[in-house]
Amino acid sequence: MLCEGIRCLLPIVLSYSIHRCLLAYIYVPVLQQELDTFKEKIWNSHRIRQQKDTNLPSGVPDHIYSFPAEYGLEECGIPVTEDMLRKVAELSHVYEVGDNYIPEAFMKECQHIIAKPEDIKPKDCVNAFIYLKENYSNVH
Repeated sequence: MLCEGIRCLLPIVLSYSIHRCLLAYIYVPVLQQELDTFKEKIWNSHRIRQQKDTNLPSGVPDHIYSFPAEYGLEECGIPVTEDMLRKVAELSHVYEVGDNYIPEAFMKECQHIIAKPEDIKPKDCVNAFIYLKENYSNVH
């Protein structure tokens, strides 16, 4: 049976932790790119209408942020140095949390099969997952 979309794969995939990692390897970079694109191309460049009973400005979010004085606002940001960021990161222990959402050894194995998951188009994710699963299974 040929499936359309990830919906038909989820019950099978989520029952196996190795499949969850394979799914994350394919989908996390693709989802992040889609979210970034939405933020940059759609959300931050859409026009916000005038709202009644609010003090918020109408206009395009990127423009409002870049030119607050044109909207009767003021720049309230404070300068932040690399040293300040480092100190806060140390205090919060954020460096102790890894960047990887899957184990590093697992990621390296996947990279041998599909080197750059961020290059996968959303419409190709299901096929990429199946390809990765079949080839990962052949290795292990």
